[in-house]
Amino acid sequence: MTPELEAYLEGLLRPREAVLARLEREAEKEGVPIVGPQVGTLLYLLCALQRPRRILELGCATGYSALWLARGAPEAALVTIELDPRRAERARRSFKEAGLEGRVELVEGDALEYIEKADGQFDLVFNDLLNSFPDEAAVARAFERCLALLRPGGLLIADNALRRGEVLDPTSRGGRNVVRYNELIARESRLRGLIIPLRDGVSVARLEP
Repeated sequence: MTPELEAYLEGLLRPREAVLARLEREAEKEGVPIVGPQVGTLLYLLCALQRPRRILELGCATGYSALWLARGAPEAALVTIELDPRRAERARRSFKEAGLEGRVELVEGDALEYIEKADGQFDLVFNDLLNSFPDEAAVARAFERCLALLRPGGLLIADNALRRGEVLDPTSRGGRNVVRYNELIARESRLRGLIIPLRDGVSVARLEP
């Protein structure tokens, strides 16, 4: 995927609503990681097709991807987790601006700690923390817990599944984390999935009923 193709694909997308456009500008200016409008649109479409009732997001940042998820599933309750209190506060303001205050629950804290204690089931889990987990053991534990929380027929999605090609020769912690996650998805017989080579790669897997 060349920069020229990236620009071409992005140019085909619809204009974003004001709050998303603002978050994109801020991310470009400040270096805040967001999934971007192409992956955001994919999340929207997957939600619209899946029609989840409960969504779990690991890694909220300033709320960009949560907004796409919520827009794609207007009847769903969404739980999103963010460790950085400053980013969490910015996400809250974004949710308020988007009219989503009552539908999005933002949990401040460690995502792995949260899912260790969480109960109930979710129809869609979006993991945006593959680059941030401390090691492969944490990646594996998060995978196990997310799988346990996922309803049969539900979707398990993760961003950065190609790590800009580093998956072919992982030398960094983040690269090794991503390779470990991809191997777990591929080896789990209850999952049927693939990696969509969009932007930095999006892993999408379905828990077979």
